[in-house]
Amino acid sequence: MDPQKLFSDSRFDDRCAHCNGQADTRDHVPSKVLLDKPYPGSLPVVGCCAVCNAGFSDDEAYVAAFLECVIRGTTVPDDRFRPKIAALLKRRPNLAERIESSKSIASSGIPEWSPDGESLRKVVLKLARGHIAYELGQQRPEEPLRVDIAPFNLMTPERRREFEEIPPQYLYPELGSRSFITLMEGKPCAYGVWLVVQSGRYRYAVGQGEGDWVRFMIGEYLACRVEWD
Repeated sequence: MDPQKLFSDSRFDDRCAHCNGQADTRDHVPSKVLLDKPYPGSLPVVGCCAVCNAGFSDDEAYVAAFLECVIRGTTVPDDRFRPKIAALLKRRPNLAERIESSKSIASSGIPEWSPDGESLRKVVLKLARGHIAYELGQQRPEEPLRVDIAPFNLMTPERRREFEEIPPQYLYPELGSRSFITLMEGKPCAYGVWLVVQSGRYRYAVGQGEGDWVRFMIGEYLACRVEWD
């Protein structure tokens, strides 16, 4: 049995993971712009409608470029930049200008960056819904109960530990879901543990309890947590 082709409920096979509309295309979770080549084999994909797929593209490019600029401390690409993002910023100078306009200099002389909160939240929810759909066979287009987004290095030691320590999962995942099958087969799984998609670039975990939840780390810099009741 191939868990990559398995859904817990066949009614959702043709549903968009993000809006629950008709899926007529596929979407990678995580988005390739967040990863480096060569890409990991068998990247997770979920059903997606054409409107959602096209609607996320600019926001994903912005978030990936913004995070790289913040980490490097500049919007001018140099040898430290991920090649993909350096090429993106050179190809789209308006994107670099948009990010540069969000920078200010603190009294300490250190740059401070203010992201476009709407674009950032849109991408985080897109990723969270994709992971839930892929791992648990659940469509969660409704507004989540909780959305936490923070630079990991700015979190208190207590918050870092709480984010990294995945709570024990006392229930099996949804019967027939990918997570259920991979657990039964003893294969690497994101249910209740961190699953590394690409070292240093992206890792995530999913779980269930009183509701569904997803945690993921982008570039070992941005810690994200989304929960539904």
